[in-house]
Amino acid sequence: MEQRDMRGGNYAAAVQTPDVYKGRRRRLAESVGEGTIVVWGNGDDRGAGDVGTFRQDSIFFYLTGVELPNAVTVIRQTDKGDLLFLPPRDEDVERWTGPKWGPGAGAASALGFDDVLSIAPGQTVLDARIRPVPGFEGRLQAWLSGSNGILWTIFPSLSSSTDLPVTHRAISRLRDRTPTFSVRDLSDEIATLRMVKDNGEVGLMRRAIEATVVGHRAAAKAIRPGIGEGVVDGVIYSAFRASGAEGLAFPTIVGSGFNATTLHYDQNVDVCSDGELVVVDIGARFGYYCGDITRTYPVNGRFTDRQRDLYDLVLEAHDRVAEAIKPGITIFDLRKIAYGVFQDSPLRDDKSERLGQYFIHGLGHFLGLDAHDPGGDAVILEPGMVITNEPGLYLPAEATGIRIENDHLVTAYGNENLSSALPTKADEVEAMMAAG
Repeated sequence: MEQRDMRGGNYAAAVQTPDVYKGRRRRLAESVGEGTIVVWGNGDDRGAGDVGTFRQDSIFFYLTGVELPNAVTVIRQTDKGDLLFLPPRDEDVERWTGPKWGPGAGAASALGFDDVLSIAPGQTVLDARIRPVPGFEGRLQAWLSGSNGILWTIFPSLSSSTDLPVTHRAISRLRDRTPTFSVRDLSDEIATLRMVKDNGEVGLMRRAIEATVVGHRAAAKAIRPGIGEGVVDGVIYSAFRASGAEGLAFPTIVGSGFNATTLHYDQNVDVCSDGELVVVDIGARFGYYCGDITRTYPVNGRFTDRQRDLYDLVLEAHDRVAEAIKPGITIFDLRKIAYGVFQDSPLRDDKSERLGQYFIHGLGHFLGLDAHDPGGDAVILEPGMVITNEPGLYLPAEATGIRIENDHLVTAYGNENLSSALPTKADEVEAMMAAG
């Protein structure tokens, strides 16, 4: 059997071809114009005996498709200016973490860069003399010392007590030696690129959503009175992995009874009891892309009359929003539709008050490499954007929470519900549970 090449890291279930990432780097360079773009990947200082799973930074992965730790990409408006810097290979560490690409022509060809250089300084023999070879920071200093000394990079927002990340530390060191260069933030340019998905990204998201649907069907079959939330959590994760997903898009939520009224409940340590509802909010990750689907299940397989009335109201809000998703609208506009459905309903709480006050979160969010991808409530939707549609009602006095969530791709004339394979109607949910 042919041995699979694991030098690229291979944490993702799938990646796009190197030319896709190269095209993104070129578009980014064109959008900023002059200057040097530098984006750092996530670090990983594991050594012999350390155990863990590496996950690449989303922005770095979006631009490179590279899953190798401690990497840096540099994009310059010059010939052969598409560069990747990697640590030198360390055979002792590789005995524990596996072989990885290092600097050299082989890595450049495999990963789609003009050159892959060593992040660390070194030396070479030239004309029978040992000559120094600059590493990443030495080369960057030289580039920024020129007439076009502009550095473009990502600056995450930080609290006053947070340790400075590698970006800030590296720039501080460069300032000590080259004080005249200017620094500009790339965040807006990259966010704009990431909001609209290409066909390859949508394909990976379909796979993530398919795995998430499988996880929901497994949960629906498992849920019954007396089962632990954690057991359902485990069933879901097993289904994700069996479907080829590399893992979770976010911590799984299995909240029964009162726990369902806590939006980001993720302890999953309670027991599902007869007569309760359980909110299952889950997402598989495939090729680094996320699914995000929520369903609400009656623990004993049957909604009570009150539960069904509330469930059908949430479904009405969901469906009204689904009909309205199209280019030119915003998520905030869509939330007003859902809120209107709740506020105008004849259903009331235990104090005879309207239900709009129990819709306590936004209508949804952008979805992609992150469960909460770049994009906000005020962004005007365009074809290629993917958003969630997840209205909900949460009534603590009744220990009842209900949320229904699907993932929608905005198209030229409307939208496609990417998660439509999973039922939403109350009768269909009951039938899905009964099939288990």
